[in-house]
Amino acid sequence: MIIKTFAPRRERAKFPLTSNQYVLLMPIGDIHYQTRGWPEEKFKEHIKWGLDRGAYFLGMGEFLDSMSESQRAIVDTLRQEQQETIDDMMREAADNLIYLLRDTAGRWVGAIEGDHRWDFTGASKDDPQSLDQYICRALGADFLGTEGWVRISPGIKGHPEADCLLLAHHGVGNSQTAGGHLNRVEKQVSGFEADIYLMGHSHSKSAAATDRQYLSPANHHYHRTKVLARTGGWLLGYNSSEPLSLNESASRSRGSYVERKALQPSALGGMCIGIGYEEVEDGFYRPTLHYSV
Repeated sequence: MIIKTFAPRRERAKFPLTSNQYVLLMPIGDIHYQTRGWPEEKFKEHIKWGLDRGAYFLGMGEFLDSMSESQRAIVDTLRQEQQETIDDMMREAADNLIYLLRDTAGRWVGAIEGDHRWDFTGASKDDPQSLDQYICRALGADFLGTEGWVRISPGIKGHPEADCLLLAHHGVGNSQTAGGHLNRVEKQVSGFEADIYLMGHSHSKSAAATDRQYLSPANHHYHRTKVLARTGGWLLGYNSSEPLSLNESASRSRGSYVERKALQPSALGGMCIGIGYEEVEDGFYRPTLHYSV
């Protein structure tokens, strides 16, 4: 687990936030760049929307459609030269995605890695060892490993209670219902103290909020809102076309694993979370949260 404190820069955005917000956070994960039918224009519009509002981004894993653990085990049996050829293909795809994300450089809280990942065979000790690290270096993002526990601070000296705690994990599990997607996220609440709990992996774009009651040092009764969310994805599960001619490859008509398993289509895209703070009694604060999917 990687622990980090993040203090966003105060700046004037083209579309300013409301008065009690100091940062707009946009988690982006399960991009699966360059998969069949990948929605490039929708993705670029989403990124531009965030940049216009001065957003900061958080990578939730699986920038590319990389390999699962079982697939990596098969690749490990190949000759080193063959593995390095795959290295080159991965870097080329990553470079194309980095180009699309070039304007976000320096605007990342960090990025975690997913279960579909790639470790470079020919990397030296001075090179990024994984594909996620390679992308993080290009975008000026901290690599947060498997799970990141981040303190997002408005910078009120002597008042850590105003800070927002965020717990981000790529995610595990899946579901056919909206509530089911959040069950695994909710289990994190009992083990970790945070205000925002994020997971990706299931490609669901769903969120819920709950409150926890507290007493301040002066016995003022207040609450802190906790946001639980699955952060969406960009894998187009269902592609359509007109009937193929008889001399075209049948593979062109075969759907993705989502279609082959008749799974629920996901709502493409990501979400945004506005983070602020407010005074609940004289000299004592709490974070405030607003989210939109």
